[in-house]
Amino acid sequence: MKLLFIILSTVIAYSNVQASTYKITDQVYFDIMIDDYPIGRIVIGLFGDAAPKTVKNFLTIATEGINGRTYAGSKFHRVIKKFMIQGGDIDKGDGSGSISIYGKYFDDEDSGYNHIGPGFISMANAGKNTNGCQFFITTVATPWLDGIHTVFGKVIKGQDVLFKIEQTKTDVNDAPISPVVILKSGKLPTTAPFFISEDPYDAWAWIKATFIPLSFSFSILGFFHWVMKQLDSSCLKLQETEKLFKQD
Repeated sequence: MKLLFIILSTVIAYSNVQASTYKITDQVYFDIMIDDYPIGRIVIGLFGDAAPKTVKNFLTIATEGINGRTYAGSKFHRVIKKFMIQGGDIDKGDGSGSISIYGKYFDDEDSGYNHIGPGFISMANAGKNTNGCQFFITTVATPWLDGIHTVFGKVIKGQDVLFKIEQTKTDVNDAPISPVVILKSGKLPTTAPFFISEDPYDAWAWIKATFIPLSFSFSILGFFHWVMKQLDSSCLKLQETEKLFKQD
């Protein structure tokens, strides 16, 4: 029972801690293949309220495209372990191209978010206000990029696919030896905005998910503990009664 009390106290205390969250307005998927072999899907949650201009550009290229060119068929042309994977050059295909729905370039946006861990997607650029079609996804925290690149989304499914890409062999220029291609790209239905936590372990979600089954289990244990105490008490009374009869 003491253990149950500790768990309840922990849940109550944790409920008072406000975890940082990100509002997801849209979802984009990439179906990935390496060397013509499908390896899975990456789903990216987009911060449409925090970086509306960037998200609109990315979402458009991922779906209808610009002049018939979408992210489908494009490559991740640069992969650096313990850093990031870069792709999205629908213009030249080698990392030198730039195009957007606003023109060749568009301005940076301050989403208010930073590159605090793996899975954050940002715009690649060649300097201030030179955003186009290229993006990168972090595989570790990259704080030196904060304030330089616009963070506009986060991988919410397919982290294993992200790390498979990260582990692919590259040449001296960080280009994958086996082509890493976005086979398909598109938009997933998002009926209403939702929130995700920046905490990869999401302890509060774990506590909420386990609270009911744990409470039920400990309630059963508590009940059996009570039953055993009642049985022990009954046995003691029975023994005392037997002693009285023997004395008589």
